[in-house]
Amino acid sequence: MFGYIKPQIPELKVKEHELYKATYCGLCRAMGKRTGCMSKMTLSYDFVFLVLLRKVAEKRTGEVKMRRCIAHPFVRRPMLEIDEALEYCAKASVMLTRLKLKDNINDSHGFKRLLARMVALTTIFFKKTDKNLKDLEETLKEKIDALSALEAQNTDSIDSVASIFGELLSAVASYGLEGEEATLCAKIGYHLGKWIYIIDAIDDLDSDAKTGSFNAIINSFGKELDEENKNLLRIALMLELDELSHALEALDFSSHRDVEGILKNTIYIGMVNQTSCVLKLKTV
Repeated sequence: MFGYIKPQIPELKVKEHELYKATYCGLCRAMGKRTGCMSKMTLSYDFVFLVLLRKVAEKRTGEVKMRRCIAHPFVRRPMLEIDEALEYCAKASVMLTRLKLKDNINDSHGFKRLLARMVALTTIFFKKTDKNLKDLEETLKEKIDALSALEAQNTDSIDSVASIFGELLSAVASYGLEGEEATLCAKIGYHLGKWIYIIDAIDDLDSDAKTGSFNAIINSFGKELDEENKNLLRIALMLELDELSHALEALDFSSHRDVEGILKNTIYIGMVNQTSCVLKLKTV
């Protein structure tokens, strides 16, 4: 959906990198088979993180097989086989895409609104939401509506809007889980969602200032960020990563050491670097 949740590839071990690519390809295949070929256009690295997280929480090791695909028809590539974790993440990804596009249409203006409508038309080719996930869909709709209501009020409370998006991803990350795994994944999803919302708002600062679209960062700090405000945002983002990491460290990785390496690389290196890169671009 956003593309900020990525590991630092050069810092991964070879086997970790291979598993990461196999998971990405496996998710792509799962989306094609379970949610429609057009849905694969919305494939993002963010949901690879979720697939791997769910693998650990559900205690699934997964199986990798060599397969061909439309994008690479002549060379077999390693792909994670479709299981419940991959299938769930494929369906949840499509569900969030639909809701996000609807919210974009309501929030955007001019050409940006027209583009959102055009992109939203492609979702008619997506397969319908699984009836077994209807309660999750209702929860996500409630969160999107609450988020839209706050944005319509033109709030300047960054934490209020970021918290709602955190609650949304918390529901996605923990859905169907039980016990400690559900608690930990809910916490990971919550702080991941808050971090994504804030970093995305910073990244969209210039475009939102031009179009007049809602942006809590603009409402709080203005259209340009000085060093003091950038440092405040950096601290807020790093605090979210700190809370996220505490929950991640509490997960049982005893049967998923390669996944552990990927997820920790993503948080401790990849997302830290994303924080620095996005903030570095927003200079006065």
